[in-house]
Amino acid sequence: MNTIKRPEVVVFAGPNGSGKSTITQLLKPIGIDYINADDIKRTTGCTDLAAAQAATKLREEHVAAGKPFCFETVMSTDRNLNLIQNASEKGFFIRTYIVLTCDSAINVSRVHGRVQSGGHDVPVEKIISRYNRSLKLIKDVVAASHVCNIYDNSSQYPVRFFNKKVHTCFYEENLFWNLASIQELTGIQFMQTRLLNLHNPFTKLDFASHPTT
Repeated sequence: MNTIKRPEVVVFAGPNGSGKSTITQLLKPIGIDYINADDIKRTTGCTDLAAAQAATKLREEHVAAGKPFCFETVMSTDRNLNLIQNASEKGFFIRTYIVLTCDSAINVSRVHGRVQSGGHDVPVEKIISRYNRSLKLIKDVVAASHVCNIYDNSSQYPVRFFNKKVHTCFYEENLFWNLASIQELTGIQFMQTRLLNLHNPFTKLDFASHPTT
Protein backbone atom coordinates (compact mmCIF):
# COMPACT_ATOMS: atom_id res chain seq x y z
CA MET A 1 0.00 0.00 0.00
CA ASN A 2 1.34 3.43 -0.95
CA THR A 3 1.70 5.97 1.80
CA ILE A 4 1.83 9.72 1.35
CA LYS A 5 4.57 11.45 3.29
CA ARG A 6 3.25 14.26 5.45
CA PRO A 7 4.71 17.76 5.03
CA GLU A 8 7.07 18.60 7.86
CA VAL A 9 7.79 21.63 10.01
CA VAL A 10 11.25 21.57 11.60
CA VAL A 11 11.67 23.97 14.51
CA PHE A 12 14.86 25.05 16.28
CA ALA A 13 13.86 26.74 19.53
CA GLY A 14 15.63 28.16 22.53
CA PRO A 15 16.40 31.32 24.50
CA ASN A 16 18.85 33.95 23.25
CA GLY A 17 22.42 32.82 23.87
CA SER A 18 21.64 29.09 24.02
CA GLY A 19 23.49 28.22 20.83
CA LYS A 20 20.50 27.28 18.69
CA SER A 21 21.75 29.11 15.58
CA THR A 22 24.90 26.97 15.52
CA ILE A 23 22.82 23.80 15.91
CA THR A 24 20.40 25.03 13.24
CA GLN A 25 23.22 25.37 10.71
CA LEU A 26 24.37 21.83 11.50
CA LEU A 27 21.00 20.06 11.58
CA LYS A 28 18.60 21.98 9.35
CA PRO A 29 17.28 19.71 6.60
CA ILE A 30 18.30 20.12 2.98
CA GLY A 31 15.61 20.65 0.39
CA ILE A 32 12.98 22.53 2.37
CA ASP A 33 12.59 26.29 2.80
CA TYR A 34 14.41 27.85 5.73
CA ILE A 35 12.39 30.91 6.76
CA ASN A 36 14.47 33.23 8.92
CA ALA A 37 13.84 36.89 9.76
CA ASP A 38 17.56 37.68 9.99
CA ASP A 39 18.09 36.40 6.45
CA ILE A 40 15.16 38.46 5.19
CA LYS A 41 16.57 41.59 6.82
CA ARG A 42 20.02 40.89 5.39
CA THR A 43 18.78 40.42 1.82
CA THR A 44 16.16 43.19 1.74
CA GLY A 45 17.61 45.82 4.09
CA CYS A 46 14.27 46.16 5.89
CA THR A 47 13.73 46.84 9.59
CA ASP A 48 13.70 44.14 12.28
CA LEU A 49 9.92 44.49 12.62
CA ALA A 50 9.29 44.24 8.88
CA ALA A 51 11.56 41.19 8.64
CA ALA A 52 9.77 39.46 11.52
CA GLN A 53 6.38 40.20 9.95
CA ALA A 54 7.53 38.92 6.57
CA ALA A 55 8.86 35.70 8.13
CA THR A 56 5.59 35.15 10.00
CA LYS A 57 3.60 35.69 6.80
CA LEU A 58 5.77 33.26 4.85
CA ARG A 59 5.42 30.57 7.51
CA GLU A 60 1.65 30.97 7.62
CA GLU A 61 1.51 30.80 3.82
CA HIS A 62 3.53 27.58 3.85
CA VAL A 63 1.12 26.03 6.37
CA ALA A 64 -1.88 27.09 4.28
CA ALA A 65 -0.28 25.62 1.14
CA GLY A 66 0.86 22.41 2.84
CA LYS A 67 4.53 23.17 2.05
CA PRO A 68 7.30 21.92 4.39
CA PHE A 69 9.60 24.47 6.00
CA CYS A 70 12.11 25.05 8.75
CA PHE A 71 12.60 27.97 11.12
CA GLU A 72 14.40 29.17 14.22
CA THR A 73 12.70 30.87 17.17
CA VAL A 74 13.26 31.97 20.76
CA MET A 75 9.74 30.55 21.37
CA SER A 76 9.04 32.96 24.23
CA THR A 77 5.50 33.84 23.11
CA ASP A 78 2.45 31.89 21.95
CA ARG A 79 2.78 33.05 18.32
CA ASN A 80 5.02 30.28 16.98
CA LEU A 81 3.52 27.73 19.37
CA ASN A 82 0.14 28.49 17.81
CA LEU A 83 1.74 28.16 14.38
CA ILE A 84 3.00 24.61 14.96
CA GLN A 85 -0.24 23.60 16.68
CA ASN A 86 -2.16 24.85 13.64
CA ALA A 87 0.25 23.07 11.29
CA SER A 88 -0.21 19.82 13.20
CA GLU A 89 -3.98 20.13 12.94
CA LYS A 90 -3.59 20.55 9.17
CA GLY A 91 -1.63 17.31 8.90
CA PHE A 92 1.98 18.44 9.23
CA PHE A 93 4.58 16.35 11.03
CA ILE A 94 6.21 18.53 13.71
CA ARG A 95 9.88 17.96 14.55
CA THR A 96 11.48 20.20 17.17
CA TYR A 97 14.98 20.73 18.50
CA ILE A 98 15.09 22.71 21.74
CA VAL A 99 18.42 24.12 22.91
CA LEU A 100 18.75 25.63 26.37
CA THR A 101 21.04 26.11 29.35
CA CYS A 102 20.51 25.42 33.03
CA ASP A 103 20.78 29.10 34.05
CA SER A 104 19.89 32.37 32.33
CA ALA A 105 23.18 33.85 33.60
CA ILE A 106 24.97 31.63 31.07
CA ASN A 107 22.85 33.09 28.28
CA VAL A 108 23.56 36.64 29.43
CA SER A 109 27.30 35.95 29.46
CA ARG A 110 27.25 34.40 25.99
CA VAL A 111 25.27 37.22 24.42
CA HIS A 112 27.75 39.67 25.97
CA GLY A 113 30.58 37.65 24.41
CA ARG A 114 28.81 37.72 21.06
CA VAL A 115 28.58 41.51 21.21
CA GLN A 116 32.31 41.72 21.89
CA SER A 117 32.82 39.71 18.69
CA GLY A 118 30.68 42.12 16.68
CA GLY A 119 27.32 40.35 17.02
CA HIS A 120 23.98 41.93 17.85
CA ASP A 121 23.06 42.77 21.42
CA VAL A 122 19.98 41.89 23.45
CA PRO A 123 19.23 43.78 26.69
CA VAL A 124 19.89 41.73 29.83
CA GLU A 125 16.32 42.04 31.09
CA LYS A 126 15.00 40.72 27.76
CA ILE A 127 17.38 37.76 27.79
CA ILE A 128 16.22 36.77 31.28
CA SER A 129 12.49 37.32 30.66
CA ARG A 130 12.61 35.44 27.37
CA TYR A 131 14.56 32.61 29.00
CA ASN A 132 11.88 32.21 31.69
CA ARG A 133 8.99 32.42 29.21
CA SER A 134 10.67 29.98 26.81
CA LEU A 135 11.12 27.34 29.50
CA LYS A 136 7.50 27.71 30.62
CA LEU A 137 6.29 27.03 27.07
CA ILE A 138 8.36 23.87 26.62
CA LYS A 139 5.56 21.66 27.96
CA ASP A 140 3.26 22.91 25.20
CA VAL A 141 5.96 22.62 22.53
CA VAL A 142 6.66 19.01 23.53
CA ALA A 143 2.94 18.23 23.45
CA ALA A 144 2.60 19.75 19.96
CA SER A 145 5.60 17.85 18.55
CA HIS A 146 5.64 14.39 17.03
CA VAL A 147 9.41 14.22 17.52
CA CYS A 148 11.20 16.43 20.03
CA ASN A 149 14.83 16.55 21.14
CA ILE A 150 15.97 18.77 24.01
CA TYR A 151 19.64 19.65 24.45
CA ASP A 152 21.43 21.30 27.35
CA ASN A 153 24.23 23.57 26.13
CA SER A 154 25.48 24.82 29.50
CA SER A 155 29.02 23.53 29.02
CA GLN A 156 31.36 22.95 26.07
CA TYR A 157 28.90 21.27 23.69
CA PRO A 158 25.17 20.37 23.63
CA VAL A 159 24.06 17.20 25.41
CA ARG A 160 20.69 15.65 24.63
CA PHE A 161 18.66 14.79 27.73
CA PHE A 162 15.14 14.28 26.34
CA ASN A 163 13.75 12.58 23.25
CA LYS A 164 10.12 12.15 22.23
CA LYS A 165 9.09 9.85 19.41
CA VAL A 166 5.35 10.26 18.91
CA HIS A 167 3.98 8.65 22.09
CA THR A 168 7.20 7.33 23.64
CA CYS A 169 9.62 9.49 25.63
CA PHE A 170 13.18 8.87 26.75
CA TYR A 171 15.54 10.72 29.07
CA GLU A 172 19.17 10.70 30.13
CA GLU A 173 20.23 12.48 33.30
CA ASN A 174 23.30 14.69 33.27
CA LEU A 175 25.15 17.13 35.49
CA PHE A 176 22.42 19.76 35.13
CA TRP A 177 19.18 17.79 34.70
CA ASN A 178 17.83 14.87 36.74
CA LEU A 179 14.61 12.95 36.15
CA ALA A 180 12.51 15.22 38.37
CA SER A 181 13.67 18.41 36.65
CA ILE A 182 13.18 16.85 33.20
CA GLN A 183 9.65 15.85 34.17
CA GLU A 184 8.92 19.36 35.42
CA LEU A 185 10.36 20.96 32.28
CA THR A 186 8.54 18.75 29.77
CA GLY A 187 5.33 17.94 31.60
CA ILE A 188 5.97 14.25 30.84
CA GLN A 189 5.78 12.01 33.90
CA PHE A 190 6.29 8.60 32.30
CA MET A 191 9.48 8.16 30.29
CA GLN A 192 12.14 5.53 29.83
CA THR A 193 15.83 5.94 30.53
CA ARG A 194 18.08 5.60 27.49
CA LEU A 195 21.61 6.58 26.45
CA LEU A 196 20.87 9.55 24.20
CA ASN A 197 24.41 10.70 23.46
CA LEU A 198 26.20 7.62 22.13
CA HIS A 199 26.56 9.30 18.74
CA ASN A 200 26.51 12.96 19.74
CA PRO A 201 27.51 14.95 16.61
CA PHE A 202 28.55 17.96 18.68
CA THR A 203 31.30 16.45 20.84
CA LYS A 204 34.06 17.44 18.41
CA LEU A 205 32.92 21.06 18.22
CA ASP A 206 33.92 23.73 20.73
CA PHE A 207 30.67 25.66 21.11
CA ALA A 208 32.26 27.88 23.73
CA SER A 209 34.34 29.54 21.01
CA HIS A 210 31.34 30.26 18.75
CA PRO A 211 29.12 33.35 19.07
CA THR A 212 25.77 31.95 20.14
CA THR A 213 22.15 32.89 19.55
